[in-house]
Amino acid sequence: AALSIEFQVTVAGGSYPSEVSWTLMCSGALIGSGGAPYSGTLSAPPGECTLDMYDSYGDGWNGDQWEGAGNTFTLDSGSSGSATFTLAPLPPSSPQPPSQPPQPPLPGYCFATSAVASKAVVDVPKIVGGVPVNPARKYTWLV
Repeated sequence: AALSIEFQVTVAGGSYPSEVSWTLMCSGALIGSGGAPYSGTLSAPPGECTLDMYDSYGDGWNGDQWEGAGNTFTLDSGSSGSATFTLAPLPPSSPQPPSQPPQPPLPGYCFATSAVASKAVVDVPKIVGGVPVNPARKYTWLV
């Protein structure tokens, strides 16, 4: 099965949409056609595409724009015109690097998170809740 690329197409924005028509040929095959306003999904193999634009009154598309596959075209003046573009598959998105899980602190150490607490020696009161504590202990945070 040949690779096929799906893409959204919209045609809108003009003053006289009833005058607008278009056909899209890709790699020699008719892919889509319509008028304005138009919104739909088309599918085509990668390759060169030709958009033929027509205006029944002969004064261009009067602001209508054909947008699809990353391209925008309009018929500035006259009753017909064409534009070519290459339909190519989107490049694969680069994979996100796996996020590293946070490393747990080494066992037996308490890590201070502020500069004030780093390398501080704290005296624990000798009396905690009215019960004497023996011996009094000093705790040091290693950074």
